[in-house]
Amino acid sequence: MKVIGITIALCFTYFLHYAQQKSIQVNTQISTLGYEFSKQQLQNWLAEHNYHIISQNDNDQQLVLVMHLSEAQFNEWKSWSLSLGNLEYQNVETMDNSDEIEQVDLELKFLESRILEYTTMLEKMGVQSEGYQALWREKMSIEERIFNLQKRLITLKENMEPYRVNFTLTEEMTSPQEGKVSFVNMPGFEYSYFQLESPNRHFSASSFQGYFLKYMFTKGKSYASIGAYRANDQPSDTALTELFVFNFGQDFYSRHLGRGNKKFGNLYSGYTVGYMIATNDNKKLDIGYLAPSIGLELFKNKYFLWDVKAQYIVPFTYNRDLRGVSFNTSLNFVF
Repeated sequence: MKVIGITIALCFTYFLHYAQQKSIQVNTQISTLGYEFSKQQLQNWLAEHNYHIISQNDNDQQLVLVMHLSEAQFNEWKSWSLSLGNLEYQNVETMDNSDEIEQVDLELKFLESRILEYTTMLEKMGVQSEGYQALWREKMSIEERIFNLQKRLITLKENMEPYRVNFTLTEEMTSPQEGKVSFVNMPGFEYSYFQLESPNRHFSASSFQGYFLKYMFTKGKSYASIGAYRANDQPSDTALTELFVFNFGQDFYSRHLGRGNKKFGNLYSGYTVGYMIATNDNKKLDIGYLAPSIGLELFKNKYFLWDVKAQYIVPFTYNRDLRGVSFNTSLNFVF
């Protein structure tokens, strides 16, 4: 029984020691349109809080901050830092402290040996001798370095500041700085209901509904679609009854509403340019058009996208008789 108790105690001691050798590294980047204002907010916050700052580097476009924080400090920092702008990414990983402890120990032994050498040299030199003051200042600098390393070693061994935070605040650019495009392969289909604004019964039906094949090829989102509308009514023998359509479009996320990072309810705006062949039994018309739009992603993950949008179709010709609003819903899948 005594042997079992000793074994349990040893296992617990090992587990506690192992746990104390671990820390959590958090890499966070936040972008903001008001960089100078956000940077000032950050500096004010740091001035009011006693955080252990390892390094801080900044310029006119980004600020990089490295800190060691306790669990309470990290929880406070984590919620506040999101107010500075848009979260670009946040990666969390567990780190092993044993290597850093070994490096600090090694550096301490080296610096302590240097202190002994400097002390011996100073004892042999007179206070007024040449080089004494320079050597003394160097010795003081090493002693300060030793003091800081000893504090760091205690922190590492007792794991009082288990969070190492690498934080970057960047200025968000309104125009692209790099030609970086993320391509995807997402075919799908779309249903559309097209209501004309001022239908002319001798020229066209008043409303159409149609089905389209829609292929999305960038995360942008850029897409192309092809399909056809069929008239819901035929008010006269001369009215257009079918619209064969090919188009290209792009959608853009709002910077202030998550920029498409949410799983539900991403608002976006966009445009479509296209070409349609409008026909009936007796005539065929070639018509180009532009359609600004606004939409909402109902659900999105890595493999599936379901969205709805409304767009105002403005034909380049026959504008008075064919302009109107379309209401669309589409489904796309990663293939």
